[in-house]
Amino acid sequence: MIVSLVLTLRPMRPAVLPAHLGRASHAAFLRLVSDADPALAERLHAPDVRRPFTCSTLMGGRRRERSLEVEPGAPLFLRYTGLEETVSALLVRWAERPPSRLELEGAELIVEAATIDPAAHPWAGQDTYEGLASRHLLPSGSPSARMELEFASPTTFRSGGRALPVPLPDLVFGSLVEKWNAFSPVAISEEVRRFAEECLAISRYRLATRAVPGKGESVLIGFVGWCRYVALNRDRYWLSLLQLLTDYAFYAGVGYQTTVGLGQVRRRERHAIAGEKGEMTEERQSP
Repeated sequence: MIVSLVLTLRPMRPAVLPAHLGRASHAAFLRLVSDADPALAERLHAPDVRRPFTCSTLMGGRRRERSLEVEPGAPLFLRYTGLEETVSALLVRWAERPPSRLELEGAELIVEAATIDPAAHPWAGQDTYEGLASRHLLPSGSPSARMELEFASPTTFRSGGRALPVPLPDLVFGSLVEKWNAFSPVAISEEVRRFAEECLAISRYRLATRAVPGKGESVLIGFVGWCRYVALNRDRYWLSLLQLLTDYAFYAGVGYQTTVGLGQVRRRERHAIAGEKGEMTEERQSP
């Protein structure tokens, strides 16, 4: 089971917070896990392992350069995803019985609602690896040769020890296939990365760079916006895998540091919201 939980929050009082709260969101998530399942929290803290979850930064509020202004009358949102059964089951329980409060950077936030229902919030959802695989790999029709992704929070990759804030096809789909095979009971071919590198072209994009605080005084450069990929080779098998991974991106995130707010991604529909800027938003995309 894979799950995306959205928490609707309300600040108890007006506050000015840092613009990017990915690390604070990550810390709040681990505190909640520790309260509910100490053994799981210890496993999630283990060094040098692939993390089976993602955490968003705080969505909503009024952004002013490097700060975020929040007020009691304006709802805020946090999003957590689970990529394996134990974490996902915990998120389902939180959707049914959410925590009453969260603390981020000293600001106390009341949890007003929690959902995994995409009808209630477009960043919520639930699925299974088997379900995703069967929907994309079993049909006999020809898959679309086009994939379009919205990078809703700053996204970057690590290459040669450096950050690479560019959505090259092999980096995007290589990141996704690595996560899929780390957590899914249904393995897919790692060669999909090579197919993406050799046979996918970027046909259109609208991207902008964003600076995000890293550890200590460091700064990470990422990008937000959207990018369209078109396959030059129409092989049905490889296109099916690419379409599968495009849907999986909604849960898995893409690239570096998805557990601290980076790489929040979803499939971008053909007619996206007019005037969207690429930042993470609670608005639903048009069909």
